Amino acid sequence: MFNMSVSIIKAISYAGVYVGAVIGAGYASGQEVLQFFAGYGFIGMLGAVITMIMLAWYGTVFMELGHQLKTNSHRVVLNYLCGKKIGFFADYILLFFMFGVISIMFSGGGAAIEQYWGLPSVAGKILIAIMTLSTVIFGFTSSVRALGIISPLMILAVVVISVITFTNYSDQLATVDANIQTLQPDTATSFWWTSAIVYVSYNVIPGVSTFASIGNKEPNLKTVRMAGVIGGMTLGICLLFIIMALLSNLENVMSYELPFLEIARGISPMTGLLFSVVLVVAVFTTAVSNLYGFVIRFFDSDTETSKFRILTIVVVVLSLLASLFPFSTLVGTLYPALGILGMYVLLCALYKTFKGQIFMAERPKL
Repeated sequence: MFNMSVSIIKAISYAGVYVGAVIGAGYASGQEVLQFFAGYGFIGMLGAVITMIMLAWYGTVFMELGHQLKTNSHRVVLNYLCGKKIGFFADYILLFFMFGVISIMFSGGGAAIEQYWGLPSVAGKILIAIMTLSTVIFGFTSSVRALGIISPLMILAVVVISVITFTNYSDQLATVDANIQTLQPDTATSFWWTSAIVYVSYNVIPGVSTFASIGNKEPNLKTVRMAGVIGGMTLGICLLFIIMALLSNLENVMSYELPFLEIARGISPMTGLLFSVVLVVAVFTTAVSNLYGFVIRFFDSDTETSKFRILTIVVVVLSLLASLFPFSTLVGTLYPALGILGMYVLLCALYKTFKGQIFMAERPKL
């Protein structure tokens, strides 16, 4: 009984890391959710259910592969799934993208701190960079502890604000489909179901190193699988809450860059201020996940501690410098490549699953 309780607690903690890896400022602000789900009306909720199932499934798959292949690196996982030739290119596309995301998180975090709290943007960037460095430099345990504690608090904040909103504006839910026809919000793709799939490919692939590390570091395979399911289900349920909140107040918040922040402000100025903290924390969790995933690709935090820490410092400094330039434009051009890569990796993982080459009793041959 005691061992089972410990296993569940560890699984929940790892699930928090999963949630932290996926929840970025785009998710927490409501902008991603509006474009990928709520913009389609109520049918977008079915898309969120599909996404939830896929997040639970693929999160478990990548954690499983980390455990089976005994690796922290996305390179090994991608080579196993896609073959060494495609895996080689996929490795470097993903590395460049993760570096770009770290830079954008520093830049976005600095801008958010300046907008919400009046501090200079450069000071905000440095603050986010120091927080990220201080967490990742101590390796896997430190990152798990930080994300495992912070992620549930973010989820709680989002759920509470969502419940208050669709309780206060529940009468507007009856006119959602008519509002969608009139307002015609921007959507990620032409169809609700393709948006659900594309959303998974964009959000899961950058976290492969983090997921693999969880699987590799945790000796109990049941705990690993439980973490993948809990993490994916939590993200999906949170998506449904955000969608309901956006749909119940769509006309008032659709035109804002940060629609969920406007929803929070609509409850009270203090709620808006507190949620601005959640957005900055979401930036931090994304930066931590991508920085850890980048560095662990080269050095293990337990067996190559000095090299791991030196590279962590170097990447943070370079990312901070890159955040001073319009680097986001270059990263934006890689988004289509990441989307194509993501879809290909997901298909390869599905194929290998049906071939019996993912969930195995024995370690697979590379």
